[in-house]
Amino acid sequence: MGVAFENSKEAPLHLKYSRRGRNGSQLLDKMFHHLHRVESIAIYNPTHEVFAKYFTSRAPLLKRMTLRKRSEPELHGLIRPFGGSWTSLEELRIQQWGDIEWKEVQFGQLRAVDINSCASLEISVIFRLIQENQHLEILGLRNITFTSSTSLTQSNTSVVASHLKDLTLSKLAYADSGNVNNHPHHPTLDILRRFRFSSCIKLTLQTSIESESTIDPEDLRSVLPSPLDILAHPSPNDPQTSQKPRGYLTAAFSKHGLILTVEQEPGCEFEYEVDLDNTPRSITRRWLKSALEDRPGVTLQGFKLCVFIEEHSQMDDLVTFQGSEAVTWLSVGISVEHLREEVERRLLQILATPCTSASGTIVMAFPRLSSLGFGGWEGRGGPVLEMIRNRFGTPGVEAHRPDVITILRHSWGKEFLWDSLDDIRELDGFRAIDFGTVDRWPSEPIGRSRSPESSWPSRDEVEDDDWGITGEDGWGGDWAVDPSQWDWAPEPAHGDWGQE
Repeated sequence: MGVAFENSKEAPLHLKYSRRGRNGSQLLDKMFHHLHRVESIAIYNPTHEVFAKYFTSRAPLLKRMTLRKRSEPELHGLIRPFGGSWTSLEELRIQQWGDIEWKEVQFGQLRAVDINSCASLEISVIFRLIQENQHLEILGLRNITFTSSTSLTQSNTSVVASHLKDLTLSKLAYADSGNVNNHPHHPTLDILRRFRFSSCIKLTLQTSIESESTIDPEDLRSVLPSPLDILAHPSPNDPQTSQKPRGYLTAAFSKHGLILTVEQEPGCEFEYEVDLDNTPRSITRRWLKSALEDRPGVTLQGFKLCVFIEEHSQMDDLVTFQGSEAVTWLSVGISVEHLREEVERRLLQILATPCTSASGTIVMAFPRLSSLGFGGWEGRGGPVLEMIRNRFGTPGVEAHRPDVITILRHSWGKEFLWDSLDDIRELDGFRAIDFGTVDRWPSEPIGRSRSPESSWPSRDEVEDDDWGITGEDGWGGDWAVDPSQWDWAPEPAHGDWGQE
């Protein structure tokens, strides 16, 4: 290791460190004298003593930094990595770290930030990070309990983060109640109130506002980004894509809240996933309805509406969207036995009843519906047949009658021509009904977790046994100095690394 430091002369260094023991180290002492050359560094699981002694001096060339521990964040006394002077830093990743002194940390060139399970962090640091790093493109905040909401100050204006394209806010909370002067606060909503992400094309939000019982529904609706806001952006590869139908939207209302995702054709760069856990359905359905109506120029390739019904009031989910011309797939799940017959009857009634669409015309409920799915359905064929005939045969209501009706049961599926629909009367136990030819639905749903698109090493690359170790220090820590081991490292010039 000492030879590697000497032979590389003044070339930029790309270092990785991982602790295995607690002994003294001559290699750490040698590394300390070369901090001024470090361009990227990854530090895994160091002792507090090692970190405070060797990684708190300035590193003026540092562009990329990863800090990770295997255990939950613990506080042993706050320290500032590399003196808190991060003015050259472009990429920052922190996972399960608890003893960083954030006060007066200096930055301004950050392009990608991912923080997961970090203690001792105030929300004001995040506000400052977004505001002072004008070229920030990727921001991921996960599993963070911010120290307090009492430091919040009211802001009537929002700052535009014009370069940010990838935003993840997942499971954020305050250590206190989140109420300031009897005004409810939530970290996710506070961030969305203060900043507008006008260029964001990849959005992941996962939050619970169960404790925010006094939150204003209109406030929630005003700050949550709409899926059509994301899809309205023109594609860098095809500026005309904003004028074309794009994206398959799935909205799932369940006992846990609302999960909303946008699925794209392979190769598309847009991503959208919002999970509002424990949020009242009366709020989420109003928000989604207005979100779909606010951008009439943006159309969807398909909209799958999934409704899980446990009580009478949740039928309002269907009534709210019955006039929507966006819904192409509808799935209804019934979990309570005593509601089953009533929900089945009411659903069939809605599907065969005209209503006023969002554009103001009289249409049959869910006018573009091509597929209807059931969960826990015991329906009989007679009422289903009546619904089909009324849906496509009511005078004065325009409805394109399909040539074929496809019935799926638990063990088989069968097509029925319009002239032979009477055979449906003898069936029961329906699983799905397709009205004519069904549009293709993407088979690969968006995953529930997503890492920022960056050149950070993957988890597999940082396990102790996978490092391609070139030396071992006396602290039981492993070192790799060769920058070619890193995805983010440039290829070294010939002769800079260990050449004779």
